[in-house]
Amino acid sequence: ENSYGWAAFPKVGKAIIGVGGADGQVYVKSERGEVEQVGKSKLALISGGWSLGITFFSEIIFFENEEAFHRFNDRKTFEFDDDAKVHEIHADETDQQADFGYHNGMATFVLPKKGETVDVSAQGQKFFYQALAT
Repeated sequence: ENSYGWAAFPKVGKAIIGVGGADGQVYVKSERGEVEQVGKSKLALISGGWSLGITFFSEIIFFENEEAFHRFNDRKTFEFDDDAKVHEIHADETDQQADFGYHNGMATFVLPKKGETVDVSAQGQKFFYQALAT
């Protein structure tokens, strides 16, 4: 509600060898408070080490303000800095009011599918943004 916009990745897959990816949509709020899709983004996920199986989750990045949004979309690719965090939330948790705060104007959350735990960090995520034609 208080964010400038967000990038949503409804179904991200991460495979055995620690690679994965997804397509997503990027939205912002107009000055009148209306939501509009302004772009698309691809997420490439690469992590060190091996994991067993494949996991699926949803990911959303909230942009605190216009400056954070432009850091995400002004380059051909975007990667989080070393201090960025990904917060895991679960649909069945009763306390969803926790304030995780923004880091450099962005707050990132993952929601595991089927109640699994997801081993995902901000590092190793690379985003490729494409603006919609106007």
